[in-house]
Amino acid sequence: MQGVREEHLFGIRLYPATMRADVVSGTREIGSVHDGEFLVMEASDGTISVCDVATGDCSPLNRDRKATEGFLEAFAEYLSSGPPAPTPVTMTAEQAAERLRAFREGRVRPQVLPAGNGLSHRTRLRKLRKRLHAIDSAATGPDSWWSGLIEEAENDVL
Repeated sequence: MQGVREEHLFGIRLYPATMRADVVSGTREIGSVHDGEFLVMEASDGTISVCDVATGDCSPLNRDRKATEGFLEAFAEYLSSGPPAPTPVTMTAEQAAERLRAFREGRVRPQVLPAGNGLSHRTRLRKLRKRLHAIDSAATGPDSWWSGLIEEAENDVL
């Protein structure tokens, strides 16, 4: 369909390794993040990095492509095992102003979602952490590229 953008988890799109490899460094592009803002690169030793196109800065991602694919699958499972996303709310300007006023006054309470077939956040998070650690423990550290997404999962904001 024309005009419909294909969605990828966290904006990461992996594709078969291109034949064009950087002769000097031996790296090759195997994917992109956010439609090319960052490139996913595979080094000659198989390690995967994410490189900022604008600055050239690269950050280690995973020990190999299989681990990167495993991380994406683990996060996809984490997301799909939780409660469904809340539906959007349509309000008039007056309703929105009242809602904002109530929020500022501390009268807004989080909506309690009905218990569904989804697993608890604690269970989902434990499974995610265990799976990520088994796939590539070095990529789960606080300085890793994945650390922000892991923190968002911990805070249940993914």
